[in-house]
Amino acid sequence: MPSPAPPATDLAPPEPGPGSSFAGARPNPALATAGDEASVSSTSVISLRILELMAAQGADCGITELAELLGMPKARVHRHLSALKQQGYVTQNKRTSRYRIGWRLFLLGRKLVQQFDVVSLAKPIMEDLRNRVGQTIVITTFDPNKVVVLDLVRGRNALEILLNPGTQFPGFHTVAQGKIVLAFGPPSLREAVLSQPLAASTPKTITDPDRLRAEIQLVQQRGWAEAPEEVFTGINALAAPIFQADGSLFGALAIVASIHYLPARAHPDTVRELMQAAAGISAILGAGDPGLPPRVETRTSRA
Repeated sequence: MPSPAPPATDLAPPEPGPGSSFAGARPNPALATAGDEASVSSTSVISLRILELMAAQGADCGITELAELLGMPKARVHRHLSALKQQGYVTQNKRTSRYRIGWRLFLLGRKLVQQFDVVSLAKPIMEDLRNRVGQTIVITTFDPNKVVVLDLVRGRNALEILLNPGTQFPGFHTVAQGKIVLAFGPPSLREAVLSQPLAASTPKTITDPDRLRAEIQLVQQRGWAEAPEEVFTGINALAAPIFQADGSLFGALAIVASIHYLPARAHPDTVRELMQAAAGISAILGAGDPGLPPRVETRTSRA
């Protein structure tokens, strides 16, 4: 990423009065306070709001359009755009005079994505859940052929669960995380799995398609899955879905432990802790508000 250029010096100070707040928002007293610190803060926030609106539009934006969305004079918006253009944060179409996101903001966005990936953002929630339940916590994603472990936080008991980032489970029906995919993922994937022979990993693996379909419907109804001794003898897992901003399934958050510590009949408190943690990660991905109850999909299985 190129070295940051010196800060722009031609940004106008905030204008006093009603024009200093955004349309539809309550005035912020800090923006109306006299002094250099308040002026710089107000100017920075307005510039960021302009960039945010441009990114949300997904197309070239005109000054009039942005001014109306922000509820401020066009001249003021133009001054901010001129400064942003000078520094490479926006570019202007010479033919239409409209603006779009520039190369510098694009590079900044790429750098932020690298720094704040899902695993890093989920880690504190996973550690907190491990501290609450004492068992190994695993975050997974999936593709059309398998469930893949992205990261884990190891439990505090003596039994070590032999999982590592990159561990793969090709049998969706054998693991709790795979059942989450079958319940909340693409219907086409679910039907593909149900139409093929279901191999057994242990004597307790579900291999009957009708029974698996009923299990998937149960997972959809209650919002979580389990797989006691269905992939490894003596091991159980509870899993809950993680959703993305568009409502699609990202993967699952799971508690994995010995059947002794995580019995087939899960304790309601353990389930609640798991659901809340998964909802927290979903909220980070833009799928909901962390203050709201965990999101549970209730799509019906296609027969």
